[in-house]
Amino acid sequence: MVQSSPIRDARYYFSDGVVVLLCQGVLYKLHKTRLSMKSEFFLDLFKFPQNTSTTVVDGQDDDHPLRLDDSGIQNVDFRHLLVFLYDQDEIVAPAALQFHLSVLKLSMLWRIPSGIKYVKQQLPSHPEFTPAIQIQLSRQYDIIDWAGPAFRDLIEQPLDDIKLADSKHMGIVAFYKLIQVKHRVADYKVAMAFHPPDVHHSFGCDDENACSRLWESFWWGGFAKQLLHPNNKKKPAEILLELNPNKGVLSHMHPTCLQYTMEGIWENNPFNDEQEFMDEALIDLSSWIISL
Repeated sequence: MVQSSPIRDARYYFSDGVVVLLCQGVLYKLHKTRLSMKSEFFLDLFKFPQNTSTTVVDGQDDDHPLRLDDSGIQNVDFRHLLVFLYDQDEIVAPAALQFHLSVLKLSMLWRIPSGIKYVKQQLPSHPEFTPAIQIQLSRQYDIIDWAGPAFRDLIEQPLDDIKLADSKHMGIVAFYKLIQVKHRVADYKVAMAFHPPDVHHSFGCDDENACSRLWESFWWGGFAKQLLHPNNKKKPAEILLELNPNKGVLSHMHPTCLQYTMEGIWENNPFNDEQEFMDEALIDLSSWIISL
């Protein structure tokens, strides 16, 4: 099979460029000073002297380019990086997600601090920067700051909303840890729903049995029902904070008994368990990412 000749890139083959690079059949002629100024990798690369009188220098012309293909570099990634290095002021926000991923990938590889900083500033507000992709990039590039908020968002999401593509982005280990903590949170909510706190009766309560029945009726018919509803996105504490003692069965409960009971709940604070599950899972996830 006859290979087609490389073509010169229409934008990034500069007449005053001094180094020629080849990436998947496309030639680029760039400026050593710009590459060296932005990239520690290229700075080190161009430091090595070559005897041009006796040897052919890679990058000296179209017939002897620096071959990026040998390092597995994709042309789409390299060209996106050049847009950032040469035409950053012309980038229209929000740029495509792939643009940011390309810049981050090669900035990490070639040690380009400005590229890493740019992507870290731009990606968090990008509409396609999903929590699953945040975790993927966290583990690929050791960006721990993205892992925590992303993992918490995924815990809050219904399992049905997490697609196959999300699990692929996260990786099997992160996805397994997510399922683990989701099951722990679900079990915790079921246990809380099925075990109403004891009523703390006041001395002025005329009928403690009736007061307890009213409380259990509220718990089963109000709190537990809302907590376990498939579409519920509120935490247990949020449901109780929205409690209106002047409506429903609670309006018939002795007000001091209700006050003492609520004070007892907040004093024991059983709502920290869910947060502790998340914190433990996040520590586990972060430790795993650091160990990669």
